[in-house]
Amino acid sequence: MTKDLRKYQKTDYGCGALKIAENAFKNLTKLKQLRLNGNCLTEIPRNLPRSVKKLELNINKVSMDKLNNSFIGLENMTMLLLSKNCYFRNPCGKSVAINENTFALLKKLKYLDLSYNNLTHVPKGLPQSITILRLDTNKIENIYKDDFQGLENVKFLDIQGNCPRCHNAPYPCVPCPNGSIDIHPDAFQRLTQLETLNLGGNSLNYLDPSWFQTLTNLTQLFLEFNFLQKAVTGEDTSVKAFSYLHRLEKLDLSFNYALGLYPEKLTLSKDFSQLRSLKSLHLNALVFQSIRPDTLRPLYDLKNLSHLYLSTNFIIHSDPTVFSKLSHLRMIYLGENRLYPTTVESLPTLTDRNNENSEVSMSPFVKLTPKDSIYEVLHRNTKQECSNSGRVLILSSNNLFFISPKQFVGYGNISCLNLSRNGFSQALNGTEFKMLPNLTYLDLSFNRVDLAYNNAFKELKKLQVLDLSYNSHYFEAFGVTLNLNFTQNLPVLRVLNMSHNEISTLTTKEMYSKSLAELIFAQNHLGKLWKDRDGSYKKLFTNLSNLTVLDISINGIAKIPDDVYEYLPHNITTLCISHNSLSDVNWDKLPFHQLQILDLSYNSLSTLTTINSNITQTLTFLDLSHNHIFHADNCFLKSLKSLMTLSLSNNKLTIVNETTFKSGPANLTLFLQGNPFECTCDLLDFVLWIEQSDVKIPRLTTQVTCNTPVNLKGQGLIHFSIHQCINPSRAFQIYTLTTSIIILFMIVSTVAHLFYWDVSYVLHYMKAKLKGYRSFYSPDTIYDVFVTYDTKDPQVSEWVMSNLRVQLEEEGDKYHPLCLEERDWPPGVPLVDNLTQSIQYSRKTLFVLTKGYVKTGAFKLAMYLAHQRLLDENVDVIVLLMLEPVLQHSHFLRLRKRLCESSVVEWPRTAAAEPWFWQNLRSVIRVDNQVMYNKTYSKYFTTK
Repeated sequence: MTKDLRKYQKTDYGCGALKIAENAFKNLTKLKQLRLNGNCLTEIPRNLPRSVKKLELNINKVSMDKLNNSFIGLENMTMLLLSKNCYFRNPCGKSVAINENTFALLKKLKYLDLSYNNLTHVPKGLPQSITILRLDTNKIENIYKDDFQGLENVKFLDIQGNCPRCHNAPYPCVPCPNGSIDIHPDAFQRLTQLETLNLGGNSLNYLDPSWFQTLTNLTQLFLEFNFLQKAVTGEDTSVKAFSYLHRLEKLDLSFNYALGLYPEKLTLSKDFSQLRSLKSLHLNALVFQSIRPDTLRPLYDLKNLSHLYLSTNFIIHSDPTVFSKLSHLRMIYLGENRLYPTTVESLPTLTDRNNENSEVSMSPFVKLTPKDSIYEVLHRNTKQECSNSGRVLILSSNNLFFISPKQFVGYGNISCLNLSRNGFSQALNGTEFKMLPNLTYLDLSFNRVDLAYNNAFKELKKLQVLDLSYNSHYFEAFGVTLNLNFTQNLPVLRVLNMSHNEISTLTTKEMYSKSLAELIFAQNHLGKLWKDRDGSYKKLFTNLSNLTVLDISINGIAKIPDDVYEYLPHNITTLCISHNSLSDVNWDKLPFHQLQILDLSYNSLSTLTTINSNITQTLTFLDLSHNHIFHADNCFLKSLKSLMTLSLSNNKLTIVNETTFKSGPANLTLFLQGNPFECTCDLLDFVLWIEQSDVKIPRLTTQVTCNTPVNLKGQGLIHFSIHQCINPSRAFQIYTLTTSIIILFMIVSTVAHLFYWDVSYVLHYMKAKLKGYRSFYSPDTIYDVFVTYDTKDPQVSEWVMSNLRVQLEEEGDKYHPLCLEERDWPPGVPLVDNLTQSIQYSRKTLFVLTKGYVKTGAFKLAMYLAHQRLLDENVDVIVLLMLEPVLQHSHFLRLRKRLCESSVVEWPRTAAAEPWFWQNLRSVIRVDNQVMYNKTYSKYFTTK
């Protein structure tokens, strides 16, 4: 006992007293939750905001006997947690009693936790609103009649561990002076709404029926770690308490074995048959030798019972007919016992010495909840897929070193069977499980299975999941047949776990399965298998045609041979190659078209090159953590458009370029913690990118830190000051230059907007004077109008030839000859020459404007040449025909309408206006533009 005390004293929450100022939280008027756990507070802070609804003060040193006036103003509080303020890990050196009405002000309180506080009595005057009350692991020796008076709304009551059963207790344990907690017969009489009651760990040796007489709503009752074996077997009539528990769904009577006894049999009291709503029954560690036909007889008619736990009872024999009468059970837990194969005729005899000490040899596989929750028994986790498959039989950690078909007679229609940790060393031949034809899940892990025969598992045609992990015994032996052909016997096998078998040689060179979807092959020696000179094992996984998940981590792989890549199944979506020695990955060789998850963590990769392979379109998760990566190519994520998560944590990255991740997906989550970043100016662009980017970097402020220089070591990378990387004088020069450029640009833009045409005119005039341009006059005009339009648009061409040409050349009172590109241009002449001559030898140039035409180079060139004639000859020949609404925001068009509005005509929207349009167009063509100009500007146009 002294040794145990020293052990726990080392874990004492040692700290100095802390006091929070009286009005520290007063101004937080919207505060709803306040957590002050583990602060060594000796009192509750005063003047907390009225808005607080949840207050946590666990693991402090609050004096429970000095709580008066601590809750003034907290009328809205609904949850108060005051656990672990005085117990063996956080000692206060005294017993504690809470004054009456201490919590009376908390009218809305629903959850009160006073566990682990050395309380000697149930507090008086608790609020009526409480629904959850925890008083467990204190020193309450008596529960009096009126202790729970006024608590009619309580639904959950926990008073376990107040008088602990100290035999083999894994914690400092002091027995109650009276040997057991004393509960008044009417103590729970008023708790009519109670649904869960925990009386475990109180050294109870009887059950008073009066306790449960009014608990008609009770659904869960915990009675573990007491001395109730006689009550369980019916030797003590107190078990008649069950007659009131018609709605009870869960009952735990674990660890109620009698000291110094190891009876040959145990028979449940017939009163268990009254628990007609019972779903889960825990009878662990009652300690008896065999299950006989009458052992569980009272349970036969409990049709709602679905889970039965009988672990750690040291059962040697089980009658096979018993569980056939419990066909409604979905979980039969017989793990952690001493069951032997049914073919063993003589069972081991127990000496008197063993009888005396049987109760101290508890199975090492019984798990108690960690730290301070010390009364609930935890079993090995049953995987959800096993639980969901149907009826489950757990026979793990027994002595079933040999299996015969008779072993499973009487267990009924089993869907999931767990035989792990049995020392099973049998060579399977396809007959062992023939009594379980509907088995879908089989766990044979932690055994010594001998895979010698091709017929292994042949009888299990419905098996979907097979766990053969931790069966390395024969795989490590020399010269033994190691046959994996059993996969061909399992037509619907989906998951096969062959991990932790140290496989370095195999009789089978190729595995075959059309159904296998997931193969776990971790902790083997594929690196050695793939190194064989003859390449025998390169096609080991090739014929697993439906494989989507492959785990080959911890296989000593230093390099994957190039020809192995092509032999891997192409349908893989998840590939794990972690914990190997890979220094390089040949990305181009990866044959996967559907790969989504790739785990390359814990290898020896040093650089990241741009990934160009089949995986770029589908990969969503890439784990490269715990490698030796010190460099990543610029834009190496450019092709990984579907990537959502990239882990580069715990590598050797010191400097990261901004472009390394800039080209990656916008919604990327990037893990960078654990890298030795050099916080120098070379990292500036990357820091700025982090601040501006939407990429998520978890733990950025706490674990993505600087390693050098020494004065910044441990500081968050994001806090690196960019000011130290800026030269003030150069920055001022750059500032002055950029400001000047911006101002100049604004001035030029403003002038160009306001005086564009004036400046343009002056420039062209000066240019003409300097170069001595001369006007080029034609002796005579040949055409009235040169029509330029979009000849590539068939509809426009049709309109010009059929409408415009007819109206101007054939209709009207005067003939107007037209120059048309499609009719009058000589072939083979350059475009510029044709345009120049057409404009020069025509009185007017008519631009038929459409949306497509105004974007072409031909339009811009024709407009330029027409303006050139205006500059050279002072003759305005331009007429604009708006066939479609274009250039609505053009300065040129606006100016044109202001100077000579008649030269801009628009195609009418209604057919009735077309005659007027053609008449107007003929007038515009006949009359010189100078005559149509606004009088204000016509003076500028004079003939030379």
